[in-house]
Amino acid sequence: MNKKFVVSIALAFGIFTSTLQAVEYNLSVGLHDFVVSDIKNDVAADGIDSGTSHTLGINTAIYVKHTTPSGIKMLAKAEAFLDRDKDHLDADHYPVWFDFLITLDGKIYKINDNNSITWHVLMDNKQNTVSCIEREVRQHVGAGYEYTKGGLRLEASGYVGFYYIEIDDDTPSARGYTRQDTDDGEASNVFSLEGDYKFNADWSLSGYARNYAANAGFETLEKDYELRLTYAGAVDTFGKGSTLNLKIKHSAYDFGRFYRPSVGVPILPFDNDTLIQAYVTVPLHF
Repeated sequence: MNKKFVVSIALAFGIFTSTLQAVEYNLSVGLHDFVVSDIKNDVAADGIDSGTSHTLGINTAIYVKHTTPSGIKMLAKAEAFLDRDKDHLDADHYPVWFDFLITLDGKIYKINDNNSITWHVLMDNKQNTVSCIEREVRQHVGAGYEYTKGGLRLEASGYVGFYYIEIDDDTPSARGYTRQDTDDGEASNVFSLEGDYKFNADWSLSGYARNYAANAGFETLEKDYELRLTYAGAVDTFGKGSTLNLKIKHSAYDFGRFYRPSVGVPILPFDNDTLIQAYVTVPLHF
């Protein structure tokens, strides 16, 4: 794991634990389908069938949340996925992967009751996915414009920071690439549109669209889209503060920068993945 990211996690958790009495802990457990579509069977040696791959599994996560007296919102998440890997998009894949997230959000200036200028810190890391992402580290800071009215919140934000991705070398090796061809890190920027809406006390919908681009030339590196439907009315079954969640996250990667004309084929026979999750989140009390 990236050392700077580990330090960032430690610092963020230090902030949380320094005000332990105000920290909220949640545990989630659920099922998922990890989908990779538009797979091309363009190299027989990689042994990957064309079409769409579905990988089913179970997942669990720990969430740590805190809001400071000044209104700064903090979130840390550590999530693990156990997969039934039957399609072997990575021939040597160990069927457990991880997703880590830290966010900090606050207000720079409140224009009025509905409009604000905001600031953000966004750091995430995922490792060992079925779609051959060996490691991805993204660390960005930014500012945005937020509009709220009733149960509606909309926000547009821009970030600058660092983007790093490493592709597992097994499948690329079968396609003619070497280990030295499989990673890329560079200064980057992010444009994000996000929002959420509370239909009533029980139902809410949230989502975002983000474009990650290289600072030099603004070439797109990745596009992420997420949509989550949350139901908070199952307290009789799971307890007060629990929620049922359905989440869909789609990532489209631009692997063109890895292409080697001497090899003649892309580094992977696909460039996307979609995670579909159904899970329950319950509060933890210590």
